[in-house]
Amino acid sequence: MRKKHSQKPAEVYYKHRFTQRKKADYERAIVDFTKAIEHNPEDVFAYTNRGVAYYNKGRFHRVIDDFSTVINLKPDDPFAYLGRGMAYRNLLVFEKAIQDFSTAISLKPDAAANAYTERGVTYHNKGDIDKAIEDYNTAIAVDPKFPKAYMERGQAYSDKGEIDKAIADYDKAIDLNPEFAEPYTCRGSIYMEQGEIDKAIEDHRKAIELNPEFAEAYLNRGQTYYAKNALDKAIADYDKAIQLNPKLVEAYTHRGNAYRATDELDSAIANYTKALKLRPKVAESYYTRGEAWLLAKGWEAAKIDLTAAVLQDVDVAAAFHDTYESIAAFEQKIGVCLPKEIIALLTPRSGSPFEIERDARIALGMKYYGNGELSSGLASKLAGVPREEFWRLMGDYGLSPLYVDEEELINSGF
Repeated sequence: MRKKHSQKPAEVYYKHRFTQRKKADYERAIVDFTKAIEHNPEDVFAYTNRGVAYYNKGRFHRVIDDFSTVINLKPDDPFAYLGRGMAYRNLLVFEKAIQDFSTAISLKPDAAANAYTERGVTYHNKGDIDKAIEDYNTAIAVDPKFPKAYMERGQAYSDKGEIDKAIADYDKAIDLNPEFAEPYTCRGSIYMEQGEIDKAIEDHRKAIELNPEFAEAYLNRGQTYYAKNALDKAIADYDKAIQLNPKLVEAYTHRGNAYRATDELDSAIANYTKALKLRPKVAESYYTRGEAWLLAKGWEAAKIDLTAAVLQDVDVAAAFHDTYESIAAFEQKIGVCLPKEIIALLTPRSGSPFEIERDARIALGMKYYGNGELSSGLASKLAGVPREEFWRLMGDYGLSPLYVDEEELINSGF
């Protein structure tokens, strides 16, 4: 028979944890709840709250572990399925997330507005906007005063281009909870797209006032200032967004654009590089940095980035001519003639495929891998060779396969 543990130590940790929560000290909360669990390995409350703390730290695999333990101990706890589902969604494991949200709904259907909403968000992330809206509609039917359902439905309508419906939903979310920051900045983004710049700035300002640690609101206000050509204010907002969330890729990209607009090209390129390291799969980012290198007259770096973009099916010629009209106009802008190999990359091709020698293509992949901008998996795709061959070739380029991520090795089947 399992010995019962005294609850008193756990109560001490809980009390301390709630004090720390006010300070957003999630690491301390994790320590406290871990100690509580050591005192009572079947403490559902401790696992639940440690899972919440892990979630706020972005440690989603740990969230899954803790909520899975809760589910084993208390299989009828809808909150555990909800929390685990949100962790799965953050890890892009959408089907498992949907399954958990569905279980949460089935356990308590008459109080499942939140679970319907989170399942709707997951469908939206998968690209199924109509299913998302169905879930938001059901959430609202279950609880007509649940502001998040209106806010998320507004996002879905916005993505469908149904702007009037989106604004109406943001208005409703704000009416139900005037202290809810997110619908203000979402509505502000629509106002910016409609050219109502001052209304947009006011909405973003209100979101920031309500939640001074809302990184996306600073990012959105920065974009609005950028549209207003208030570049110093835009950069200041991007700085704040990055300070609050150093992994917010869009903040680096937009700050790079602002620096490029002020001719601070070194800073622009540094920001584009950071964005690429955080999200290397966005092929257009290679063109964006390549264009900045062109403006900085860094021909070799420009050629490398533009080539990488072309190899990932970006129409760099079309993008370039949309911005500068012609190569001659760009040369006049920068005051020098472009090298022939750059001109070749920027000249529209009439159906003929872009060709590059195998060795040059492999060298390109190795360069991005060596710079830490691509994983070996992505770099091998850019190089045009299987990943295992890419690993074997690393030594020829002064790179060591010892630096291949452990996860890559596991997934490779070796």
